[in-house]
Amino acid sequence: MAEVNLYGGGWRATLRPAEGGIMASLASGGTEVLRTMSAGARSPLDSAGFPLVPYANRVRGGRFAWHGSDVKLPHNFPPETSSIHGMGWQSAWRIAEQREDFCTLVHDHSCLGPLPLRTPIRQWPWAYRATQTVHLEPGGAAITLEVTNASDTPMPAGLGLHPYFRRRPETRITFHSNTIVLVGEDQIPTGETAEAALFGDFSAGAELPDQLIDHSFAGWDGHARIEDDLGSIELHTSGAKCLHVYAPPRADFLCLEPVTHLPDALNQRPDDMITLAPGQSAGLTLRITAGT
Repeated sequence: MAEVNLYGGGWRATLRPAEGGIMASLASGGTEVLRTMSAGARSPLDSAGFPLVPYANRVRGGRFAWHGSDVKLPHNFPPETSSIHGMGWQSAWRIAEQREDFCTLVHDHSCLGPLPLRTPIRQWPWAYRATQTVHLEPGGAAITLEVTNASDTPMPAGLGLHPYFRRRPETRITFHSNTIVLVGEDQIPTGETAEAALFGDFSAGAELPDQLIDHSFAGWDGHARIEDDLGSIELHTSGAKCLHVYAPPRADFLCLEPVTHLPDALNQRPDDMITLAPGQSAGLTLRITAGT
């Protein structure tokens, strides 16, 4: 297991490129910002964070229609029948560039098309290149995720980051959004929305409820703040339209995920996906700062 250790501006980070391009730890001044992955763990779901590319969250039934083709995706999160979080988190990445405080990872996905598909395959049919750059700066950590269409036809694309922030009994979160997207038991949007304060008035700052939150908050302004007895953590993003919050009750982590689209957008809201022409790129950046 090869790890990349970064140091800069009082921050430390550990990456594991071959295990999904995951982050295994992120700390500031010796204090955890993201949860630290245990030495024996291998799953991205046990990590400090992982990239979502070329789509975020769930695709109902692992299939969608695009320009006359029925695209079938792998059922990559059994026993669920949806496909989730794209290809990148379950693929090996390689190091493209590395310095003491900086690292760029690359993940190349081969094309299985062209469209329309001749045979029913369960795979993303467009070739793409994804790059993930982590830069530890004096003011914090910056994570940039980009995807480039490497195929010869237009490609729908989505991006997201799935960080696991530390969570303590005193944790309060603050962010502004317009609505919550409601989901069914399969975590797929039902088409209904609720007021943003359904789980708490996070616009004024609130503790997490003793119930599962696994919902997208639409109309997010790109900023969020976490406060606890160890200090504060702030998120500033560019390129994200929504914030997906994943917070199981009594867990020791909290996921605030900046994403470019809602769950199942490939089926329900295809116009919300980014359409990339051949050679075109899209990106998303998350900047994390911390204080005492």
